[in-house]
Amino acid sequence: MTVSDKFMINSDAGRMAAARYATESFAWQVKLDKRDTLRLDLLVEETLGMVKAMLKDFYGQIWFTADGKQVEIHFEATADMNADRKQELLSVSSTGKNAAAKGFMGMLGELISGALHSAGRTIDACEQETIKYGIVHSPNVLSGNADMMTIWTLQTYRSDLDEARVTDGGAEEAWDELEKSIVAKLADDVVVGIRGDRIDLVIRKQF
Repeated sequence: MTVSDKFMINSDAGRMAAARYATESFAWQVKLDKRDTLRLDLLVEETLGMVKAMLKDFYGQIWFTADGKQVEIHFEATADMNADRKQELLSVSSTGKNAAAKGFMGMLGELISGALHSAGRTIDACEQETIKYGIVHSPNVLSGNADMMTIWTLQTYRSDLDEARVTDGGAEEAWDELEKSIVAKLADDVVVGIRGDRIDLVIRKQF
């Protein structure tokens, strides 16, 4: 098992750009070829871009693990969730007018922002109905159990959509967006965990 150092990252453009160096350094360490290095770089770039578009202000760390050519990208972040930011996220989620919230990555961003600001709601109550697909675990926030975490996976999302798109027009549209997504095409699985204002995201890829 190869584990990289943890690289500190935030919404600053310089720190975001430096993540590319960390990605390519790890790819060299585990002997990925040029094509696979580009794929790994795209996965990191798309994911960090989505998080930055939805949260704007965050800080966290990114690191990589590899077991042979089975690579995982680990990303932990904490959002700046002051009262004004919570209200902004709530407004975006309820109106659906955030320009960044388009396609598969936009949906994933909506999932994250919806869970972060969900005060009094479960994730299933979000405006965008297709978010409910892919949820493995969604605690009732009214239970007051801060240790409960919302869990979403790409594999479950793909399976749920495939089953639902026969009868659900929204699921059919979401399936089309999934088919266009760089991350969905490249990643074997994406696992998102959300607890409070903390995001734990793991992307798995067999090269």
